[in-house]
Amino acid sequence: MKLDHAPNSYGRLQGLGSVVSTTRFMQYGKVKARIKTGSSSPGVVSAFIIRNEDPGDEIDFEIVGRDPSEAQTNFYYRTPPDMLTELIDYSNTGREPLGANTALGFHEYEIEWMPDYIQWKVDGRMIRRVFKNETKDDVDSAIDPSTGQKGKKFPSTPARIQFGIWDGGQGSNGTAAWAGSPTDWSKSDQTYEIQIDYVDIECYYSGNETQKWPPPGYGPTILHDGPYNTPGLGNWSGNGDSTYNEQEPGVRPFVPFYKNYKLMIPMGCFLSLTLIIIGTVQLVKRRRLAQVRWT
Repeated sequence: MKLDHAPNSYGRLQGLGSVVSTTRFMQYGKVKARIKTGSSSPGVVSAFIIRNEDPGDEIDFEIVGRDPSEAQTNFYYRTPPDMLTELIDYSNTGREPLGANTALGFHEYEIEWMPDYIQWKVDGRMIRRVFKNETKDDVDSAIDPSTGQKGKKFPSTPARIQFGIWDGGQGSNGTAAWAGSPTDWSKSDQTYEIQIDYVDIECYYSGNETQKWPPPGYGPTILHDGPYNTPGLGNWSGNGDSTYNEQEPGVRPFVPFYKNYKLMIPMGCFLSLTLIIIGTVQLVKRRRLAQVRWT
């Protein structure tokens, strides 16, 4: 993370953070990572996250520069990026002293996310566990006919694994008070970094301990306007598959280049035209050269 030289919306110079994210999604399982945080100054936030941007389910570790010897654990339910801050439920935060400055050495962090509980560990020691049946009722959810109960505010949608670092000390007053403030940008070449030694991912699938990736039939086999059925990426359709419709904004299944006619046709025309132009230029050059030699 480096300092941005343009003031943010609060009139402060703030660090430009970064996020590294997996390209594939998981739904339940264990994720373990050996991390040295970058939270060596007040305001610097280091994060290890399992998140689905839309609808916004999230489970995380956060280490804030205000106290880099404390691990903060959170889970959020349905908090998309455009959600108003005042509507987000921050009451699901846990805090645990670790007895060591996490910015000075590596520690092993683990999130175990199962259909009925979430568990956080640091260096093999469980620091927090939350059961689904202990979470708050979702008043907007329909009653499940199989159980007669309402849905729970518990992260349940397929999500990506992310590691990030950002500057909270130069943000809003509330965020700065939480992260520590001000962030130390006294040196012109000051940088902060989070280091990840390794990541170990163990996926969980209902009824199967392991599953080959990609599963049989992965991706669309016929090009049409949807809905697409992508096996193994979720359980919204009730059978372990995910059904997407191309008309939904931002939703597009992966289609290899050689199968995507929308790209192949214009690219083919472009390449053909390019070859014709090159061939014509070469032919003209040869004729002119022949005329010169004859003369």
